[in-house]
Amino acid sequence: MSTDPITDFQDRYLRTWTEPDPELRRASVNRIWAADGRLVVSSLGITVQGTKDIAAHIARVHDDLIADKGLRFTYDQQVKADDALLLRWSMLGPSGEAVGRGVDLVFRGSDGRVETVYMFMGVN
Repeated sequence: MSTDPITDFQDRYLRTWTEPDPELRRASVNRIWAADGRLVVSSLGITVQGTKDIAAHIARVHDDLIADKGLRFTYDQQVKADDALLLRWSMLGPSGEAVGRGVDLVFRGSDGRVETVYMFMGVN
């Protein structure tokens, strides 16, 4: 297991999106996010607030775009600045080609839990 706190956090954050078991995914959201956390998705023009609604949104994304598609995600860049973390990611198809890219700008509270994420998809 890594001792790098950025890597540990980014791996746990990514699992909230990729975990195949719905109960484990929901539990992961509850561990990582503040109860009143906020997810702002630029491409959809939506804001989702609270762990219940964030977990439901992630479940829809997982079921529609991740499950059984052979996709995997990788972080291309991680930059930490105080309470902010920039996670630049790529979504890779079954043969390893990038089929999507984006940036998540994550703000965490003093307890380390996610308070706000600004998600920008289609960013190269």
